[in-house]
Amino acid sequence: MKFGLLKDWRLILMLVCLVGAVIMINPFSQAGVIIKSVSTDSPFYGVVTVGERIDWANEKTISSVSDITQFENYTGIFRFMHNGKLDLVNINEPGLGINVDKKSFTNIQLGMDLVGGTRVLLKPTENVTDETIQQVKIALETRINTYGLIEAVVQPIKDVSGNQYIQIEMAGGSRQEIDDLLAKQGEFEGKIPMLVTFENSEGTLKIGDYSYDVISHNESIEVNNKLLSQNDTFVLDGINFRVENYTDENAILTATVFSGEDITSVCMQDQPGICTSRLEQASNGYKFMFQIFVTETSAEKFAAVTKNMKAFVDPNSGESYLESKIYLYLDGNLITSLGIASDLAGKAYTQPVITGGRELKEDAISEKLKLQSILKSGALPVGLTLIKADEITPSLGREFKNAAMSTSIIVMLAVSSVIYIRYRRVKVLIPMIIWSVSELVLTLGAAAMIHWTMDLASIAGLIAAIGTGTNDQIMIIDEILLGEKEKIYTLKQKVKKAFAIVFGAAATIIAAMLPLLFIGIGVMKGFAITTALGILIGVFITRPAFAMVMEKVLDKELNKMVVPKTN
Repeated sequence: MKFGLLKDWRLILMLVCLVGAVIMINPFSQAGVIIKSVSTDSPFYGVVTVGERIDWANEKTISSVSDITQFENYTGIFRFMHNGKLDLVNINEPGLGINVDKKSFTNIQLGMDLVGGTRVLLKPTENVTDETIQQVKIALETRINTYGLIEAVVQPIKDVSGNQYIQIEMAGGSRQEIDDLLAKQGEFEGKIPMLVTFENSEGTLKIGDYSYDVISHNESIEVNNKLLSQNDTFVLDGINFRVENYTDENAILTATVFSGEDITSVCMQDQPGICTSRLEQASNGYKFMFQIFVTETSAEKFAAVTKNMKAFVDPNSGESYLESKIYLYLDGNLITSLGIASDLAGKAYTQPVITGGRELKEDAISEKLKLQSILKSGALPVGLTLIKADEITPSLGREFKNAAMSTSIIVMLAVSSVIYIRYRRVKVLIPMIIWSVSELVLTLGAAAMIHWTMDLASIAGLIAAIGTGTNDQIMIIDEILLGEKEKIYTLKQKVKKAFAIVFGAAATIIAAMLPLLFIGIGVMKGFAITTALGILIGVFITRPAFAMVMEKVLDKELNKMVVPKTN
């Protein structure tokens, strides 16, 4: 029998969408490895970016991680292809400085439930607006991009009471990385202590060209006619001061000359004559240093504070330094203390250097990049408190993935058995299976297109959507075959009646998903999005084509139906 199925626009639309979905999923394996991170001292830094694919290097095809790591001891001109582009880098010493992983089999992004990783829920320490929570998200994403955590996802969410949260997922990441890099507020301060010596309970605080009287009392000190106790703060000439300590002989007042808002840029890669960012081997491990650039306003504060300081000569190095160091703090923790060269006294210093060190090279690189990431992103507008943390190992993730696949196959077999028992028609069973698989492919293709991450909750939503689709298919078949018992409707009326039920059920389910979309936390939102996506694809693409095909498939049985004439 000649059906002419391929001439119907409904089936054509479905087939076109299927082809597009297959292209988006891209199930055909390609050569190459994916760049996961690039060290700032790598010869590839600034040439490649995280997420790019390397598929050829030095006349060799790159198909696995080992194909690229074999060049770890290579020096000289390195020719390679990344994302279809030919590039050259000069490797002066062994070590590529890049971390790569095997290219995924498809373009579908898998969540931490399936590949392992860490999920944390962070809560602001105070009530925040939607605008503030977006600022937090942007700052965290800047840290992620700088640090190279390509598989980290930052998502603002709300609970049913309207409380704001930040959820961070890192596939393959660790809780320690989140605690050290992302959960920190990142408040940066550069402080210089100033010593005031008392004679007869009186001293002088000199700031630039101005002098202020400091008087010692029994339990307080008086600065510029203001009584202050330990830890009190005050402002002179636009500079914030803090009373650190005082005795009958002297007082230590700390001036804040730099803050996070003053940082204009951070040196990520060493560029001789422009900026410094280096890692060097030291006697007790590895030492790193990198420059930051600050505003002229903060540099003028530095000049005013250091102008009248005394100098001394270091007997070990023979170099001349000011009597006070500059101390750099991050979230109240000291990260660097630097001697100030005497020739910088009274000068606007706009390029302070952050230094540090670790025993192991990998730890030193990680610490350097972490500090650079935090300083480059700036301080978060609000502090964050860790509410919950979940860690899944890669092996457990693989078990979840295998279990999800096994469950899907079992569900498909069970549903197929029930359908066959109900209708006893292979010509009904086969199209239903084909359409269920098609809906699966279309939904996965849509997820790949919008870069939606598929986790266990999303897979549950996918199964729910396909189950709803199967239920709709049963309603359509029942309405078409209704004439076997009730011969009161025409074929068009039967299909119209079936679709009224289908659209009504779809609208009800999507309406039920809306609260989860807007106030859902984590897994609930994934379930809601995948379910709604699958239902929309079914209603507008696959159900119309299925109804048309079933009309043709059941044509013989429909021809036997006799519609009684009406008077």
